[in-house]
Order: sequence, then C-alpha cells, then structure tokens
Amino acid sequence: MVIQRPQIPQDLAISCNVGEIISELMESGYDIENYQFKNGIFDCTSYSAMLFFNKCIFEKCTFNKSNNSHIFENTVFKDCDLNGMDFTDAGFNSVEFINCNMTGTNMTRAKLHDVTINECSLRYSIFSNADFTRVSIQKSNLSNCYIWEATQKDLFFSECNLTSAELAGTMLKGIDFTTSDIDGLLLRGPELKGVIVNEFQALALSKILGIIIK
Repeated sequence: MVIQRPQIPQDLAISCNVGEIISELMESGYDIENYQFKNGIFDCTSYSAMLFFNKCIFEKCTFNKSNNSHIFENTVFKDCDLNGMDFTDAGFNSVEFINCNMTGTNMTRAKLHDVTINECSLRYSIFSNADFTRVSIQKSNLSNCYIWEATQKDLFFSECNLTSAELAGTMLKGIDFTTSDIDGLLLRGPELKGVIVNEFQALALSKILGIIIK
C-alpha cells in the first residue's frame, strides 16, 4: 500500500494566531494555505462556513470541542490536543496525525484518504459510517473505539491497541491484526471474512462465531 504523504513546502508562514489568520483569509476570499500554526487555539465556533486547509502544519495546537466539518489536504497535525473534537462529515486527504490526543474524537461519516495516524490516543473515538481509503494507523490506542458500518479499502493497523473496539458492520477483509491487541473485539461475525489474524487471535475470535474447540 502506497500512501500519498502531505506535500508541504519548506517556507511556511509561522503563526500562533490561528483564529486571526483564518478570519483575515476568509474575509479576503482565500483558503488557508502554506501556514504553520504553533501553540495556537482553534476555536471552530467562530466559523459557520466550511473551511479548506491545504499545505498546513498544526503543531502543539489545541482545538475546541465544537463541530469542525472542514476539509484538510496536505496537512500535518503534530502534538495537538484534539480531545473530544467533532470532525463529523470532515474530509482528510494526504494528512498525518503524529502523537496527538484524539480521545473521544468524532469522525462520523468522515472521509479519510491517504491518511497516516502514528502514536496517537484514539480511545473512545467514533468512526461510524466513515470512509477509509489507504489509511495506516500505527502504534496507537484505539481501545473502546467505535468503527460501525464503515467502508474500507487498504486500512492498515500496526502495533495498535484495539481492546474492546466495536467494529460491527465494518467488513475486515484483508486487514492484518497480527501485530495488534484485539482482545474483546466486538462485532457480529460476518465482518471477519478474509481478516488476517494469528492463531491465538483466531482462537479468541472463534467464540464470537460460537465455535467450540476441543
């Protein structure tokens, strides 16, 4: 699987005034492009219109918990606090999340294309009806997360904690869980067709299917 990484130029304008920059660009009719926001606070309640971010870096920024159904392309979130953020219907294209707190993040119906999530906390996050296309999640905690009725093409997990995650209605064909912890995984059964697991995981999953092994 080849993931298109964010294409970000070297000479970004650096600012901590996220809201001020966004307001100025919106008034001028421009999208938010070529900025590195550091140690800023993103108050989404100030913007009713959908925003388009391209070629941006958010570093050590804090996002409030309001709705943020905006479009992010060629964007990096690094060391950000996205705890409880509502990304319902948002779009992520060529985006990286690195060491971010995404606990309780709501990505219902979000579109994640060419996305990398590395060393993030995604506990209790929600991905109901989300669309995963070429998404790699590595060394992240997804315990008690909800991935209901999602669609996926090339969804990859590596060394993740998926303890008690709920994946009901999400077809898992081709997904390799062998390096991840899937203890207590909750699903209906048909989702397991074509999934890749090790022998110990297969034994645990057999209980979901009502199989008795003697």
